[in-house]
Amino acid sequence: MHDGDLTVAVDNLAIETVVNLHYNEEKIASLLASPNDAKYLLLGHLISEGYVKFEQLTGINIDSVVIENTNKGNDVYLTGDFSLAFQSKATKITTTSCGACNNDGLQELSDNLPINDYSIEFDASILHIGMESMKSLQKGFRLTGGMHSACLLSIDGSILSFAEDIGRHNAVDKVIGKSIANGLPNKQILLLSGRCGWDIVAKASRAGVPVIASIGACSSLAADCARSLGIKIYSFVKPSSHTIIG
Repeated sequence: MHDGDLTVAVDNLAIETVVNLHYNEEKIASLLASPNDAKYLLLGHLISEGYVKFEQLTGINIDSVVIENTNKGNDVYLTGDFSLAFQSKATKITTTSCGACNNDGLQELSDNLPINDYSIEFDASILHIGMESMKSLQKGFRLTGGMHSACLLSIDGSILSFAEDIGRHNAVDKVIGKSIANGLPNKQILLLSGRCGWDIVAKASRAGVPVIASIGACSSLAADCARSLGIKIYSFVKPSSHTIIG
């Protein structure tokens, strides 16, 4: 409604559906996610949540991941000959905002997370350039205004993998999954379209990503966890400034 005139317009909404992830017929997670790139979501989730190690899935044939669409959502399956590191407790849907909501102690949160014993060198100016390149790929966000994105950036500033999802955690899983499927090295820079929380640091640690850069803020637990794990975070990335943590 404008000046008494009614105008009918089309509003494009970000798609959110239930995506059930399975390994060897065992359901490991039920996520609320965007259905695109669901195969990569499964691969990345297996790594980022600690079910398997990065090396176990490196270069896997993406065609071995099967998607079935039902009236209850999307079911994604992978069959393999390696065992999961722990038994899944996928009894409820994990929402787009879930993290370690009931914990605030660093020791409890960082237990069993791998420490990164390596570092990468790069010109920090590539971070904002990478953010701008990532922004140019955000078709879902431009259409709906309701999707997060993530990408993996090489040390020379090239975008190696990109993904969008209604959930920022899912977007991270998807780019990790694409890195695995394409046989890319894991020592890359993770770019985020939003903020960086503890859960993203945990995913990066398990995926062997030593550097995270975000457009938004970094939480206190993310900062503490990054310092303890040898991960460096660049937050509030701008053309000529950023905040360095870790």
